[in-house]
Amino acid sequence: MSPLLDIRGVSVRFGGLAAVSDLALALGQGEIHALIGPNGAGKSTVINCISGFQPLSAGEMRLGDERLGQLTPVTAARKGIARTFQTPQLFGRLSVADNVRVASRSGRTGLFDGGELIELVGLAGLQARAAESLAYGQQRLLEVARALACAPRLLLLDEPAAGLAADDIARLARLLRRIAGELGLGILLVEHNVGLVKRLCDQATVMHHGLVIASGSPAAVLSDPAVVTAYLGAQASPSQARPC
Repeated sequence: MSPLLDIRGVSVRFGGLAAVSDLALALGQGEIHALIGPNGAGKSTVINCISGFQPLSAGEMRLGDERLGQLTPVTAARKGIARTFQTPQLFGRLSVADNVRVASRSGRTGLFDGGELIELVGLAGLQARAAESLAYGQQRLLEVARALACAPRLLLLDEPAAGLAADDIARLARLLRRIAGELGLGILLVEHNVGLVKRLCDQATVMHHGLVIASGSPAAVLSDPAVVTAYLGAQASPSQARPC
């Protein structure tokens, strides 16, 4: 079976700076794949490319059998790609319920109804609250609910556990595993919570200075010497970066 998401040779340059170099990544249907690495590694740039917020300088991306080409956020959403951001992007003055309702009007049939989504992410009883009045962790959970309301084939999560309490992280992990397993949704997440990556993810790709330095199971990549060096803050030499 071909991958749900297949990225080959993707590079992104900002002037003379290579933010991403020759990236290759494959994500299967029903798979949860972590994209990890130190700050500035290029992880969010990859998410921006897939979701249409950043054009490619080189390379190719495919969703199923379809070549994606140069996407915009609108065309990405229409193809079934939904995402969250490092800083929650919500309608602050709208209620929790209305935020989910607006997202569900994307033209795609929802996986869950709005009330069920709100309950699944742990915001039951807060439907009438304005989004701007929620705690930061609750806003992040609401953004996940909004992304799921779009009925995506591919869900991109940029640091979804940031700011969440332990109970909310556990709830989020259960939800992501459920929707991946039961609905065949592909999930690519950028995450700094290594414990969550180990427990939740099927595969992990580690980036450093725009290069892939390791890929495989979370246990394998997190014990890779190049990854340990990168997370300790030392400079990983180019010779340690394996071709994508």
